[in-house]
Amino acid sequence: MQNRPTFKLTELQPSQFYISEKKLRQVEAWLRPQELSNFEPIPVKLLDGLPVMTDGHTRAAAALRAGLDRVPMVWDRDELDWDLYPRCVAECRRRGVNSPAELLRRVISEAEYAEKWDRWCDEMHAELVNGRVTIREAALTPETMTALIRLSEDWEAEGSCYGYRRNTPADIEGNRIFLAEDGARLVGYLFGHQELSERASSIMPDGTPFFELEELYVKPEYRHFGVGRRLFAFAEQAVSEEAAFIMLSTATKNWKAILHFYLEELGMEFWSARLYKKLRQINQKAENQKSGEQEGKTGIS
Repeated sequence: MQNRPTFKLTELQPSQFYISEKKLRQVEAWLRPQELSNFEPIPVKLLDGLPVMTDGHTRAAAALRAGLDRVPMVWDRDELDWDLYPRCVAECRRRGVNSPAELLRRVISEAEYAEKWDRWCDEMHAELVNGRVTIREAALTPETMTALIRLSEDWEAEGSCYGYRRNTPADIEGNRIFLAEDGARLVGYLFGHQELSERASSIMPDGTPFFELEELYVKPEYRHFGVGRRLFAFAEQAVSEEAAFIMLSTATKNWKAILHFYLEELGMEFWSARLYKKLRQINQKAENQKSGEQEGKTGIS
């Protein structure tokens, strides 16, 4: 393979079939056809011998409109999602987009771009992800324990929930474990256990068996593809013969999104909430010291 691709622009196969009018104007504002030193090379990868642009579609279209037939290019050596790119190329060719020249007839507004291109990508990616990800109930082996704790460390690092701390083995033992896996890679989990209800008579009689869902987590790059819904549905089916309800609590900071997920997408019902309103700033160190002094005065040590 040559150090750099030397194709003409019209010889390149696009991997997207729309470009944004706004982005095209932005590129044309800085593009200088006589001086390409600031032109970011177009990344190219061979797909079954076909030179495919993996990015830079707007730059390529702008260059063609400026009268250029060649621009700097570079071989894309990144690990790409090669399940996705063949589908993108196939869809481009189905729509008659076989070179950047056709993209100049498919320039659309930013809103249309989001609706027609971004949405198509999201749906295609979701289909591919769900085709790869499998859901299963798993025994708690040492390997599974290690993988679960590692993911809980990722969750803690996100800082997305009030007070969440990574799990210890004691937090996981005794629970039913459900895993979402992309090949050998753990990308999400759900665990919980069965209990008998007490002091919940407003929604169920005391003594009713229910499944307490302790944790449901999906790695950020696998969210919005239905993996969480599939984990919940799998667990729901698995526990339905023994449990009459699924119950959970959440301390997420993004409460609007999580309520939409559990109520609208998973069909759960709202029971209760605990809210707070900060009235003043607290010097925690001073408050702790003050509390200690008061305890000393009462003889408590």
